Amino acid sequence: MPLSPPTPDLLLARRAAAGKVAAWDEILDRYAQRLFNLALQFAGSIEEAEDLTQEIFLRLFQNLGRYRGEAPLAGWALRLSRNLCIDHYRRTRQERRSTAVPEEVLQRLPALDDPRADAERRQQLRAVYSALEEMPEELAEVAVLRDLQGWSEDETAAYLEMPVGTVKSRLHRARRDLAARVAARQAVQQGTRERSGPAPGAAGVQTGPARATDVETEPAPGAADVRLSPLLAEALQC
Repeated sequence: MPLSPPTPDLLLARRAAAGKVAAWDEILDRYAQRLFNLALQFAGSIEEAEDLTQEIFLRLFQNLGRYRGEAPLAGWALRLSRNLCIDHYRRTRQERRSTAVPEEVLQRLPALDDPRADAERRQQLRAVYSALEEMPEELAEVAVLRDLQGWSEDETAAYLEMPVGTVKSRLHRARRDLAARVAARQAVQQGTRERSGPAPGAAGVQTGPARATDVETEPAPGAADVRLSPLLAEALQC
């Protein structure tokens, strides 16, 4: 049986592994932004994300010779980055719990024309980041990849090395957990405002569909199908 011809991804990887600068530059052009965006979600600051991205590309370059074209180069590179991202996330999680939303993330948000809506979005963003840091790692991770990074179920399953069905189930639990934690924080903030007097333009955190796709798992009996609000999803994807 004749061998299949090498894929364009495999040819590109072979040229880069052989020291062809143009091929390596092409890989950087293709994947640098996506890998940086991923690193930023797990690192929490631009400076840390830049360092983590450099580590990822160093690991990628060192392993290009092992790539056999069995999967798209993008997916292979993302899987290769997983351990670095998760290790960094676990090392720095306790430190991040003591901080608010990284200022770099807030600075990346485009300002809204309505100052009240802008303040509400930033308040919601802080609540979501704080809730993610408190969630179990296996739930926070799938929420970051699906809802914040916008990955497909297949991409998330490949990255996490688990069946798509497990991703669906875990994402359903993650969305419920996240929404409940955000709602609890909002209730505390609302109680504080009521004791001290209402703040002009204060608004509550809304929950609703985060994405155009449906949750593809069956909810527990009597359980609501809880999602991130469109505002939160939009803010966190900036």
